[in-house]
Amino acid sequence: MTAFSRTWGMPNSETFSIKPISEFVWKYLQKSTVSIDPFARNKQWATHTNDLNPNTTAEHHMEAEDFLRKLQSEGVRADLVIIDPPYSPRQVKECYDGIGIKMKQTDALLGYTRKKLKEAIVDVCTPDATVLWFGWNSTGMGRKMGFDLVEIMLCCHGSDHNDTICTAEVRSIALGIERKQA
Repeated sequence: MTAFSRTWGMPNSETFSIKPISEFVWKYLQKSTVSIDPFARNKQWATHTNDLNPNTTAEHHMEAEDFLRKLQSEGVRADLVIIDPPYSPRQVKECYDGIGIKMKQTDALLGYTRKKLKEAIVDVCTPDATVLWFGWNSTGMGRKMGFDLVEIMLCCHGSDHNDTICTAEVRSIALGIERKQA
């Protein structure tokens, strides 16, 4: 059964500065031994942090997929992965433009890059891993990638702001569910 809640939080471009979202993340971080945040910005909560923007306090400054592949090659395995990417092509463009990188066509095609990102996430996950995903939809990792949804929290920001949809998914292996990979 998937837990569902709806709450309100003052909007902020720094997602984890929003109180209910911060509490959602910390609930899972407290149970974690090794965590990865490929879009950390200035939050250094995870064991391994990355952000494309070199002007942030993240440990590394690489494309998210490259960062995850680097950790994989180093033998890092995480029981928690936190994914808070830009939510729309406009936000992707703003992020790239903000650090002087020209956005590529594939960056705007979020589906293509999302699949490769998901594959890289799976490769750094332990069999009992949890993935937290933040955005404007609840797609997350999905069953085809071997994950089952255990919690959804909608964070309403009022007025004309989009809600932030927070999902927690656990690898099906950890739930005792055997799935065929597509």
